[in-house]
Amino acid sequence: MFNFFKERGKLSWKITVVYTLMFILVILLVNAAVYLFLSNFIANSIENSISNTGEFVMSQIKGIDGSINVFDAEILQEISRSEGNIFFRVLNSRAEITAQSKYLENMEIPLNRELTEFSISGRNLAVKTIDLNQSFFFNGYIQIVRDITFEKNFLDVLIIVLTAAGFIGTLASLIVGYITTKRMLNPIKKITETAREISLSDLGKRLSVTGADDELQQLAETFNTMLGRLEKSFKREKQFISDASHELRTPLSVIRGYINLLDRWGKEKKEVRDEAITAIKNEVEGMNHLLENLLFLARGDDSRFNREEELFSFSELLLEIVKEIKLVNKEIRIDFNIEDEVEFYGDRKLFKQLIRIFVENSINFTDKDGQINILLKKEKTENKNMVKIIVEDNGRGIPEQDLPHIFERFYQADKSRSRQKNSSGLGLAIAKQIVDSYDGKIKVESEISEGTKIEVLLPFKSSRISV
Repeated sequence: MFNFFKERGKLSWKITVVYTLMFILVILLVNAAVYLFLSNFIANSIENSISNTGEFVMSQIKGIDGSINVFDAEILQEISRSEGNIFFRVLNSRAEITAQSKYLENMEIPLNRELTEFSISGRNLAVKTIDLNQSFFFNGYIQIVRDITFEKNFLDVLIIVLTAAGFIGTLASLIVGYITTKRMLNPIKKITETAREISLSDLGKRLSVTGADDELQQLAETFNTMLGRLEKSFKREKQFISDASHELRTPLSVIRGYINLLDRWGKEKKEVRDEAITAIKNEVEGMNHLLENLLFLARGDDSRFNREEELFSFSELLLEIVKEIKLVNKEIRIDFNIEDEVEFYGDRKLFKQLIRIFVENSINFTDKDGQINILLKKEKTENKNMVKIIVEDNGRGIPEQDLPHIFERFYQADKSRSRQKNSSGLGLAIAKQIVDSYDGKIKVESEISEGTKIEVLLPFKSSRISV
């Protein structure tokens, strides 16, 4: 509890102080309302008691002819005995005492027609004087006195009790408010501690999300989500640096070797100079292609692709790709079958790159006089309209143990099988990222010496086109 006064700058301290001040205000209002209500209730009770007694007395002492037998004290004594705290004094017109209760002997009582409170010898009294001159032939006064010491003491004790209760309540609210606030803000403290412990080398820490579904739990979940995104982003950055440094090491070494060769022999031998220039040019082009692919994969999550989306014909796109590939690869037969005309909304360049990756990958792993089949059709799965693209070859196939890894960066099942010597091993990784960005799926089936079949399913954007 002593730490509370040392934490005046903290949020928990501020909330506790505000909570306590509000509680004090409520206690003051409640205590004031209770005291005023009871005080008015007692005052009205005293006034009604004296007024009712006065009316009863006047009805009893008034004779049939209107005369008053005020000196017959039996009625007054009887009332005093029955009430216990009400007393009487009778005065003549000169305010001289003609009769009184023994309790009032030697007591100076104010002569006021309104209800009046006064104190004598530690006793609290209330008196009301009734003027008899206006109603009867007898000139004088009758005073009705009530002892209200108990009521006054009760109100005094009530003030003490309400004050003590307010003080205890304030202290309790301070303690309970401090403990409750500390407990409620504990997730924020954990977030702070976790944030301090996080470093670039350790982004795997997460907050424990338990308890009620409130704003603090939502804050913890949001913080965990943010950490996940940061971890993913840093991993991509680290992967990019690692991939780039790994893949650029070899071409840089080759370029350095040819530069040394040029330095030693290039000035004298033309064939050495031409060979070195050609090799360096090829290596630079390969590095440029590699860096473009790496940058494509390092753009971040799928939503950050710079898409230029439009409504295009998938059928025409396939015909265009097949025509271009046949101009370069005349040794392999490429057949295509378009079962359905497909109008698709997306980035035409990305999908051209996607299909070329699969077709060129099949070419790389298919021997001369081999065959590649391409199929395009519509398909409905799980109540969704899909575009299905199948690229199938009769090449060497992919070993079963390599299938789970073919979409990993720089992974090649067998480099000796590739007919494209400058392959970077990034094509299938790029293809998967394109398909994932459109919420699609890729399925690969392959058998050694039988060939490979790749199926791509892409959902239509129903808000854009009609199927």
